[in-house]
Amino acid sequence: MIHLSKIICPTDYSEASHNAVVYATEFARRIGAHVRFLHVLHAGNIAAKTAAGYGVPISGTEHGDVVPESFSSLLMAEKKKGLDADILILRGDASTVIAEQSALWGADLIVMGSHGRSGLLRLMMGSVAEAVFRESNIPVLLVKQNAGGKVVTA
Repeated sequence: MIHLSKIICPTDYSEASHNAVVYATEFARRIGAHVRFLHVLHAGNIAAKTAAGYGVPISGTEHGDVVPESFSSLLMAEKKKGLDADILILRGDASTVIAEQSALWGADLIVMGSHGRSGLLRLMMGSVAEAVFRESNIPVLLVKQNAGGKVVTA
């Protein structure tokens, strides 16, 4: 039997990411799961590794310093509706931090957006979603940028 109680939803606050947030939020609400939104700040060329794994917590700063007001407002509105959620902001290599944090937290599912880049652009920029899919040991649900964020209710 599949049991989903912890969903991790990486976000870079893009349109593709927003659509994934909509899906993760709806799934979590319907099944009573906790959703953790994860934002990873680029660490540059510095290998940021802590005892708990990759990713350096952002300390001494309020979420408002790195979380857009539109996302904070959306999260607060969803929490008022009963969504069990939090946000974690770390610094490091995005795909590595996402896979590591999913394992450390014991997530059952990763829901993330995909920009849908292809060809030379993907070759030059890489694909965080593809890397997470390869590195993760749990299911990854990719939500396309043009998905529209519409979840059909049964």
